[in-house]
Amino acid sequence: MTSLRRALLGIGVAGFAAGLVAIALVLTSDWSRDDRTANLALGPVIGWAFITAGLIAWWRRPENRFGSLMTLVGFTWFAGALALSDTPGVFIAGVMLGAIPFGVLIHMLLAFPAGQVEGRWARVFVAVAYFDVAVLGPIAILFSQTHGENGCDDCPSNPLLIANSGVGDVLFLIYGVVAVFGLIGVAVILARRWRAASPALRRTLGALYLTGGATMLLTALTFVTDIASHTVAIALNAVSVVVLATVPFAFLLGLLRTSLARAGAVSEVLTRSGDVRGALAEGVGDPTIELAYWLPERKTYVDRDGRTMDLPEPSSGRAVTRIEHDGRCVAAIVHDPALNEQPGLVKAAGAAAALALENERLEAELRARVEELQASRARIVQVGLAERRRLERDLHDGAQQRLVALRLQLRLARDRAGKDPSAAQQMLDGAMTELDEALAELRELARGIHPAVLADRGLEPALSALAGRAPLPVEVRSAPEERLPAPVEAAAYFVVAEALTNVARYAQASRASVAVERRNGHAVVEVRDDGVGGADPARGTGLIGLQDRLAALDGRLEVESPTGGGTVVRADIPCG
Repeated sequence: MTSLRRALLGIGVAGFAAGLVAIALVLTSDWSRDDRTANLALGPVIGWAFITAGLIAWWRRPENRFGSLMTLVGFTWFAGALALSDTPGVFIAGVMLGAIPFGVLIHMLLAFPAGQVEGRWARVFVAVAYFDVAVLGPIAILFSQTHGENGCDDCPSNPLLIANSGVGDVLFLIYGVVAVFGLIGVAVILARRWRAASPALRRTLGALYLTGGATMLLTALTFVTDIASHTVAIALNAVSVVVLATVPFAFLLGLLRTSLARAGAVSEVLTRSGDVRGALAEGVGDPTIELAYWLPERKTYVDRDGRTMDLPEPSSGRAVTRIEHDGRCVAAIVHDPALNEQPGLVKAAGAAAALALENERLEAELRARVEELQASRARIVQVGLAERRRLERDLHDGAQQRLVALRLQLRLARDRAGKDPSAAQQMLDGAMTELDEALAELRELARGIHPAVLADRGLEPALSALAGRAPLPVEVRSAPEERLPAPVEAAAYFVVAEALTNVARYAQASRASVAVERRNGHAVVEVRDDGVGGADPARGTGLIGLQDRLAALDGRLEVESPTGGGTVVRADIPCG
């Protein structure tokens, strides 16, 4: 910023000096004595006004080219003052440069407020304007005498004259026709842009487009009337120059309105209670405003009803301003991008409403939790039904079938006990084997429901048992020595079990680690692996089930899984 300040200060000093040179040319020239008062009154005012307003815009938005274009209008205006010199070479240079400010002015108007020309026709008119004032006009001057019958009596002769012939008249006619249609076309584009603009953008465009468009139309009318009445054309030209002088002041008026709008927006937000969105919309003048509340635990934005809300992309035609309170993001305001042309307006209004936004954020977070809890409960019910069906199927197909077969063997053994004791003995031995296998299946089934080692010995032995059964090396780095509440231990156990199952199936990892720590009344479970990463919780029913189990305990599940960087599954469970 320091270098920019120095550069702009240097440009400002150069602009002031250019204005003094223009004044000196007026005071020392003989042929311009009839126009001396008008030139002294308006010339420096126009140039200095454009340079000053341009430097202010440049300082406010250095990345926006509008400020530099407005500054260039001022400098080219002073370059045109060279035509006031009595020296023929300096005079003709000023004549050739005299129309350049209007080309830059057209570029500036069509580039406002974004700083770049948008739209095919706008780019065409800018190109035509530069060609007309920088190429066609100077070429016409090469074939026109500036002194005497075809020029003015007091003007110096044209030192670059090639031939004083009808070629110059034809070229000037083409120059004038192109200028008229170009100026009218620019005015039409400005009017259409204003009509299509949103209320917020109209407030930005209004004053500058009005004065700029009026300048375009008056200048075009000057060209047209010059054919019929030179006197009327001179009067219209004077009026157009006066209107041109108001263009930079219209821009400065827009800045003042921005400052007043910012103060008004803050006042509106501070004095109006209840509807924060309505107060912000009315304060900044944008009825399309939307509010998105930041939930740091979920790392997502939600609307006022707690539903997940995606912020618009930069190319979507909407802008986003994030609002902080006590150094933390509390919300984002989605608004018309035209408000970005009024720096600080939305942020100032949002800062004034930060406390109210924080309160609404907490309400939105509560609604999001309620909605999430309802959804997780519904999923838990569905999972419970599916799990009961699975248990019923496993019991029916496994232990129940073995027990039925065992009953048949025992009946047969009883029937043969008196007739064939050895056969009965073999049947009893087979029955014992069936009984052992049925018991093993029931234990395995029971372990899936709730592992006995977890209930009997606690979390650390249960995690060690999980690590021992894993198909890859698993290190249990830490586990609480004291017992945690049973629901917390069960949740932690199943988080580790599901995470290790996913590591074995999908991660292509060579090792994994497990850590469970107690921090600030929370049990923090973390499972890491060195696999391929790329895990997505939304695509796995196992992780969704874990999220539901943790949500029932007011816990959270986070998955960090960059592609090629391994996976970290982290659960945070309140445990008192």
